[in-house]
Amino acid sequence: MYTEAQFEQLEQEEREITDEAILFMLLLLSNVKSDLEKELRDFYSKYGKDGVVTYTEARKWISGNDHRRRLTTLLVYIQTNFEELQEKLTPAFCEMLVNVIGKEVEFFKADPTDIVNESLDEKWGADDENWQDRLINDIALWCAYILMDIKQALLKGKTLEEVLAKLDKRFSTMEYVLTTLGLSESTAIGSMARRMIFKQLGISKYQFYTKADERTCEVCGSMHGLIFPMSAYEIGVTASPLHPRCRCWEVPIMD
Repeated sequence: MYTEAQFEQLEQEEREITDEAILFMLLLLSNVKSDLEKELRDFYSKYGKDGVVTYTEARKWISGNDHRRRLTTLLVYIQTNFEELQEKLTPAFCEMLVNVIGKEVEFFKADPTDIVNESLDEKWGADDENWQDRLINDIALWCAYILMDIKQALLKGKTLEEVLAKLDKRFSTMEYVLTTLGLSESTAIGSMARRMIFKQLGISKYQFYTKADERTCEVCGSMHGLIFPMSAYEIGVTASPLHPRCRCWEVPIMD
């Protein structure tokens, strides 16, 4: 028989795994920001006048030996940085999720066969995507926003300081989105693994639990303690996460 304290400890251990991974991924994001800031400073230093680079000036040729336009070169640099970011974030994100699944398997003493691969591949939510789909989409969107910001800044004759301030706001939003994605997908992957483990162990019913504190939302609070048959197990509806950054979990009903 499992106790509520044991499940809270499990959730805490999984949260520690997630928090550590998110810190590392935020560092990767911060490195991209630093690189872009340096590139923008160099760009404005080379091609600016009175702290401004006009769109016309930005489109001139770099040199007779390199027929790529100045603006195109800058935009390609930005795209390349985000492509490299994706290459680094994806394995870090995957390792985090695998470690969370490992905690579930260890806790329930379950057979790990197929649980990892099936959980990682599973799609969930209204958008019917998995963690990798969402990560790729987010990075592509971040890159598109940055490219748009740079083009608009040049068209409007924005100063370097104004461009860097806009960049800082963009990256602050990216940090929030990446943290939310990490927390939400970590909860979801644990829920997916738990569902497979419950079926493996012959569990027929489970109970929904949530954190009972001042941060508990109305949606999760109203679900606390409800019992569902395994046939009703659906992430986002009767199983966590019910919303981004959800802190709920499922407990098996032992017959």
